[in-house]
Amino acid sequence: MSKTLEVRLPAMTATMEEATIIQWLVEPGDHVSEGHPIAEISTDKVDMELPSPYEGTVVEILVGVGSPVPLGTPIISIASEAVDLLAGLTLDLPGTTTPSPPSPVAPAVSTATETKITPASPPARRLARKMGIDLAEVTPTGKRGQVTSVDVTTFVQASKVPAAAPLSSPPVASTAPTSQDDRKLSVRRATAEIMGRAARIPQFTLYRLLMLDYAATHKAGRSWTTELVRSLAAALREHPEMNSQWDEESRRPVSFDTVRVGIAVDRPQMGLVVVSVADPDVGDPDDADRRVRGVMDRARNGAPVPSDLEQPSITLSNLGGLGVDRFAAVVFPPQASILSVGTIRMRPVATSDGALKAALTCEVGLTVDHRAADGADGARFLETFTRYVED
Repeated sequence: MSKTLEVRLPAMTATMEEATIIQWLVEPGDHVSEGHPIAEISTDKVDMELPSPYEGTVVEILVGVGSPVPLGTPIISIASEAVDLLAGLTLDLPGTTTPSPPSPVAPAVSTATETKITPASPPARRLARKMGIDLAEVTPTGKRGQVTSVDVTTFVQASKVPAAAPLSSPPVASTAPTSQDDRKLSVRRATAEIMGRAARIPQFTLYRLLMLDYAATHKAGRSWTTELVRSLAAALREHPEMNSQWDEESRRPVSFDTVRVGIAVDRPQMGLVVVSVADPDVGDPDDADRRVRGVMDRARNGAPVPSDLEQPSITLSNLGGLGVDRFAAVVFPPQASILSVGTIRMRPVATSDGALKAALTCEVGLTVDHRAADGADGARFLETFTRYVED
């Protein structure tokens, strides 16, 4: 017998506290399968599709498009044969209180007796409230049909133009951000918040020159990123003290339950995002290469899946492709370490007999939270990592 189950907004990223429904992909009466995308949402870092946790029929859409929704809020109900494992439980999230049910919000699908919600980006909605503008009167230009900050600003400027103004008057140039700029600013603010916390962490960096001639002949077409990610994961297994984070409440290092390696992906039009791969050192190396390439491609295209954004144990930051030979990366809390990677290129290297030879090399830097580990811990980890990469 089917039951009506409420779907609550889940945590899609490690730092997510709320999200905005950009677009509903289903409506009441639609049948959905488990894992089927039901909505597009915008989080603190990226836009992504929200999958259905159940198979069943959509009963009611509980949250409209365009409004920020706190974590744990019921957003849609589905009639399903599935068992709701959370039935009867309250959602007590770490660092948050259980959100009380929001005041009634008009469903995304309107009827003649309902108030239609105008789709709008969060910055546009805030600007409209500040300016006392009815969003329903603003012409949307967003790629999903939503009102942007530019649209609100343009509407305000047009409203202030005198009716008798000559048609030849030059248009007023808008300096408000575009929808894409809104997203990039959102990512920049999220990064600034994380880096603000990182600045309070005592950290040190250890450097090492990798000799890659042997590795280059044996990586069998796999990317250097994959080889580095696999080596980091393998080294973490040998040094569990490095697979941890510093816990402020207990005042001690706490080990991660799994081995996940994060990859910092540069998106010039959107900003930095860190995605992760679980257990890349386990199983077939070519399969690991496909997974690493896949998670990076999804990040660049702005379409990561929730598993891509799970908390990594350590992050790889590679600026070698931009011509940087050496740099010190900053730890991304709550992780306790990050590896910087410089340019892979031929360099002159001294041999044991004092001669010089050309060798394929790369300089890496391991930055460590000094509260979670000491310099010697980092040095031993870096030695093991180097052995895996070079051999």
